Amino acid sequence: MSGIINWTILEEAVASYRLDRSEMRNTAQRFQQEMDLALAGKNSSLKMLPSFLAAPSGHERGNYTAIDLGGSNLRVMQIELLGQGQYRIIKQISRSLQDPQGGYDYTAPEINGQQIFGFIAEMTAKVMEGAESQGLGFTFSYPMNQQKVDSGRLIRWTKEFNPRDTIGRDVADMLSRALWLKGIEIRPSAIINDTAAVFLAGCYQDSSVCAGSICGTGHNTCVLDPHSLVGARCQPMIVNMEAGNFSRLPLNCWDRILNQDTEDPGQQIMEKMVSGKYLGELLRITLRETGEKGVWSGYDRELRIWTQPYSVDTRVLGWLYSDQVVNKELLDHWMELNGIPLSEENHQMITRWGRAIIQRAIKLLAASYMAVIKHSRQFNQPGWVIAVDGALFKYLPGFMSGIEDILQEEFPPQTVGLTYIDDGSSVGAAVAAALTK
Repeated sequence: MSGIINWTILEEAVASYRLDRSEMRNTAQRFQQEMDLALAGKNSSLKMLPSFLAAPSGHERGNYTAIDLGGSNLRVMQIELLGQGQYRIIKQISRSLQDPQGGYDYTAPEINGQQIFGFIAEMTAKVMEGAESQGLGFTFSYPMNQQKVDSGRLIRWTKEFNPRDTIGRDVADMLSRALWLKGIEIRPSAIINDTAAVFLAGCYQDSSVCAGSICGTGHNTCVLDPHSLVGARCQPMIVNMEAGNFSRLPLNCWDRILNQDTEDPGQQIMEKMVSGKYLGELLRITLRETGEKGVWSGYDRELRIWTQPYSVDTRVLGWLYSDQVVNKELLDHWMELNGIPLSEENHQMITRWGRAIIQRAIKLLAASYMAVIKHSRQFNQPGWVIAVDGALFKYLPGFMSGIEDILQEEFPPQTVGLTYIDDGSSVGAAVAAALTK
């Protein structure tokens, strides 16, 4: 079957996602300016929120409970820190916030705080059964206002997740009460953002780690800041930048449509351009809007893919970004299932847009990391490593290496890099609990 595509409009759409080297460097400069404004207490799209934790030594030891509430999953672990950057996972439970069998959905609009924290407490009770825990660390990957390490008031939910009756409340109090109702009399000794957790887990294993970053369902980055000090020894503190909210970015028409259709228009602009929750939706919107304009043939506006938001999984972009034959076959099957005419022209069209969306995400993240590394060069050390975690780094072909290639071109060789941290959000929570001792 042959399709008719307006290749001129297609190229214009691809170009709207393009970010050249000059614009990427300008983005890095704007990101650094926003960091400086936030640190100075001035108006900024970045937050630079204190964690009240310094970098670990790598010698921390003990048996700790770790809770990780992410964008789509809950994980609870019992972890033994062995010192010298080593650890052992004793027991773990992982649950999706949405039951694939339809038994429950903690992302549904009617869910409230008591229900979601009750779910967390139920899983924690199962992991802690029979265990001797020296402390509880809670990785909470949503914006919160902290005045101390074991307390944090929720500012807002992100990633299209919004349990009721929670905004402005203390996360530690909500969790502690839910645990108490399950017969567990323990209060979290540390509440940290997921990026701080990844930093702690990375730095526990490698002292050259200067920042932590997540790119999965959502996106955020933290950095060790020489100007923010903590503890009796006045050590540099980990600060959470809420990098997903960075807004000084060039939006195209598809970005604007997506932004207006989210639960928080005008917020989390960078997250909506780089993270797993939104990349597939950007592709869907681009295909839908161009289909409505007759740019490509075979468009049927009644199909579910065009009427159901977030019906394009980020895995589809992974197939587009890979040249493997098996991934081309998966893409062809996906097109057929979704009613997109299977033609070489349509295949090329989807591939071009998908790759452009991913390449822009890679360059935007690289730009933000360029700013972070320049900030971290105030520490006199031979190299700077950013610890990373999240599904895009782990599963999307060429994603992590693409960012690292850009950083290697922008800085002296062998001085910068990324390191993927397995179980970073959970291990970091355990390290945080150990540091509070």
